[in-house]
Amino acid sequence: MKDGGRRWLDSGCRAATVLGLLLFSCVAAALTLPEFILYRDRLVVSLLEVESGVELQPFDLTTGDGLSLRSWYRAPQGGKPVLVYFPGRRGDLFGKPKHLFELADQGYGLLLAGYRGFGGNPGRPSENRLYGDTTALLGKLSDMGLAPDGVVFYGYSMGTGVASYAATQVRPRAIILEAPFTSFPEAVRHQASPVPTWLIRSRFDNHSRMRDVDVPVLLLAGEDDHITPPDFAEALAAISEGFSKLHILAGANHINMIALGAGEILSDFLFGLE
Repeated sequence: MKDGGRRWLDSGCRAATVLGLLLFSCVAAALTLPEFILYRDRLVVSLLEVESGVELQPFDLTTGDGLSLRSWYRAPQGGKPVLVYFPGRRGDLFGKPKHLFELADQGYGLLLAGYRGFGGNPGRPSENRLYGDTTALLGKLSDMGLAPDGVVFYGYSMGTGVASYAATQVRPRAIILEAPFTSFPEAVRHQASPVPTWLIRSRFDNHSRMRDVDVPVLLLAGEDDHITPPDFAEALAAISEGFSKLHILAGANHINMIALGAGEILSDFLFGLE
């Protein structure tokens, strides 16, 4: 082969290598960006540890990979269930504790689930890791006999995906989903419609799990929620018809449903379980 042809071949190989690396980088970025957005807003300290006067006990779990994850527990009273609360992607109880503590004052137990990588807990979060930690957390709660009158799974936003998973592991007395989505890929598509769903690794597939629900379900959605709009909750209600109660709060967005009437709806729903 002449020198000119060899140089042309070498240049072509280098160009193909560069293009391959660029393509690989673009695909890798596309695969990781949705997860980066999902898990990026993680508070690095636990708000409950710096609040005084909060009557909760640390509930520590050692995971299968050796991490120590802190959740928070309060015992139930008067035959009431324990509310197992799965927070949104901020992972702490920022802006949320008040109505949960009001429910505890009514005698409901609380288990505020602490995620790996959130709220001062070690580790890196992922969908499957959160599921594994949830299974272990519920197992410890059962083994210690700390929910003698059952559990109610309560998920908010991202936590709705964890709550629906929990219901496949332990049969609850009821499920509460506040600001739910049908699945995380659909939530991403709502925010960024050009993104193909096959690029999104985390699923948090509430839609498929709700088909098998046979316990009471409360769905809370904000009329003006542009993150998880009411359409998602309506779709979940349609496939769990006969078990679900849907409330769309007028004027509410993603974070203010409790202040705009959802707190009273929640209390009435729980009272109806007794």
